[in-house]
Amino acid sequence: MNSGWLLAPLATADGTIRSKIIDAHLMFDADVTVPIRHGRIDFDDATVEHVGPDSRMGVSRLGLYVDAPNGRSYLYQFPATPLEGVEFEHRGALLGPWVSDRGKLHLQAFAEAMLRQAPGGHGPGFTDQARLLLDRTSVSGDLQLADGPFAAPGVQAELAGRAEGRNAVRIHSEAVGRGLTAELPSVLVRNAVLESAGGKLLAGEITGAFKLRLIVEHDELRFEFDVANLKVTNMRLQRSREESA
Repeated sequence: MNSGWLLAPLATADGTIRSKIIDAHLMFDADVTVPIRHGRIDFDDATVEHVGPDSRMGVSRLGLYVDAPNGRSYLYQFPATPLEGVEFEHRGALLGPWVSDRGKLHLQAFAEAMLRQAPGGHGPGFTDQARLLLDRTSVSGDLQLADGPFAAPGVQAELAGRAEGRNAVRIHSEAVGRGLTAELPSVLVRNAVLESAGGKLLAGEITGAFKLRLIVEHDELRFEFDVANLKVTNMRLQRSREESA
C-alpha cells in the first residue's frame, strides 16, 4: 500500500492568491498579493500594500515573515531547518541589513515535506500573532494545477486535462481563521487506485465538480465535501491475493 505523498500537479501550477487583512490592530490593514508561477512562489514578486510605506514578505531559516515599517514579524515558524523546497532569503555583502533576495518556495517539494512532518505534530507552526491575523484575513485566489501523478497514503491517481482548463482550483474565505472553501468546477482524474486491506478499487477515469470546505470550530477542524456531476468509468475491484486464493 502506498504510504507516501506525491504532489506532482503542484510542480508547474500557476495562479494568484490575494488576501485582505482588515482592522488588524497588531500590524496594519493590508492588501496582500502572492503570484504563483510555474510551481513556485517568488517573494520578490509578492506585495503587501497598506497606508504608508509598503511591507515585504519573505522566507528565512526561521520561517515566513513580513518586514513592516515597525520591524519583522513571523507568520509561520518552520519546525526544522533545512526544509525541502525552500530557497532562503539572501542579504547584501558582508551580512548587511539589506535583503537582496526575499527567497522562494517550490510548492511540490515544500508541501510534500510539510505533509510528511504533519503526523509528528512537532514544530512551532503559526505564531500567536498570525493566528489573530487569520481571524481578520479574507482570501480569494485561483490555482491551475498541472497534469501529473499524485498520491497520498492509500490513494494514487493522475490529473489530466490542463490544456482544456481542467483541475483549476478556486479558493475563498471571509475569514481564514474560521475556515476556507476550495472549489474545482471541472475535475479530470485518470488511473485512480484506492487501496485497503481487502484489495484495491480501481477507476479508469473520474470527472465531476468538487467543493471542499474546511471549517474551524472551537480549535477543531472539520471537513465538508460536495460532489456534482460525478462520472466514473471502468471501475473494478481487485481483491488481495489472500482473499482471492
